[in-house]
Amino acid sequence: MDTTLHRSPLFHPAGPRRPTGLVGDTTWMLELNGCRYPWADRLYRTMRDFYWKPDDVSLVADHAQFPKLAPVEQETYLRTLGFLIYLDSIQSVNPAWLSQYVAAPEVAACLITQAFFETIHSQSYDYLLTSVVDAATRERVYTLWRDDPVLAARLATLVDPYEAFHQNPTLDRFATLCFADLLLEGVYFWSGFSVFLTLAARQQMTGTAQLIRQIRRDEQQHLGLYTQILRTLREEVPELFTPALEASWRALAEDAAAHEIAWMETITGGQFPGLPPDRVADYIRWCTNQRCEAVDLAAPFPAVVRDPMPWLERQGEMNTGKADFFEAAVVNYQDDLDFSDL
Repeated sequence: MDTTLHRSPLFHPAGPRRPTGLVGDTTWMLELNGCRYPWADRLYRTMRDFYWKPDDVSLVADHAQFPKLAPVEQETYLRTLGFLIYLDSIQSVNPAWLSQYVAAPEVAACLITQAFFETIHSQSYDYLLTSVVDAATRERVYTLWRDDPVLAARLATLVDPYEAFHQNPTLDRFATLCFADLLLEGVYFWSGFSVFLTLAARQQMTGTAQLIRQIRRDEQQHLGLYTQILRTLREEVPELFTPALEASWRALAEDAAAHEIAWMETITGGQFPGLPPDRVADYIRWCTNQRCEAVDLAAPFPAVVRDPMPWLERQGEMNTGKADFFEAAVVNYQDDLDFSDL
């Protein structure tokens, strides 16, 4: 479908009291009590309650440990940060752009809240670099997105779904961008996090890992947000999900996995302790399968049926005693949804 999406005027008294669907006409009035999508109300409140500040985490030990890491560990640490910095930078802008085309204010509120937390993540990376390495190294990392030829070439194509929607906001491009966000949040980030969690498993750079756990918990909520947006679209606009669209998404997922595998091989050289290339590749494929299956797409890598590095999940868990939205409430808002594998 090439239906063009339009933003409703800010003052729109003729608009519906409650939106008739996820996209369409809206008055922009945020009224959480009795909203059309109660799951979005609960998700917004969960995201809000997870507010945190990067500088509450001490990085003194990390500053002392970093020079003692092997050269491959140092370079992988820095180049992974360079990639994540770019991703979180665009994600501090993109959700707000998407929210302008969402008719349900409670869902738009989740997107705006996501953008706020992505800003905290960006601050975290700045805090990491400022605390752990010297000023010259920090400056080098912040320009890797355009100075590293491998990374620059990758990013030039990664943003294609984003640019396509910005230039021509149609419904199918809106959905494709949400799927691209699902891959960004749940494949690229999950792969990048593995570097820091692997170091932490050896009691190295544990302050960095604590920040990554905080970021990872936030991204878990963002994964659920885009999964629910896509499932809602499938329910409300089933004709959108043509075989051609789903085939294009499958190709997008396969490309995402291939690019991430190649990137990890490039930055680690196959020499990073605890991250053997074959297992990393299967982990990336497994993450890709999980994201696709969450939105009712067939797994693009059916041979990978289990997590090849389950210890990463344990390393990534937050021990705060606070249940996240999808652990605590998923059964309550829609019985057929299961986010336990995200």
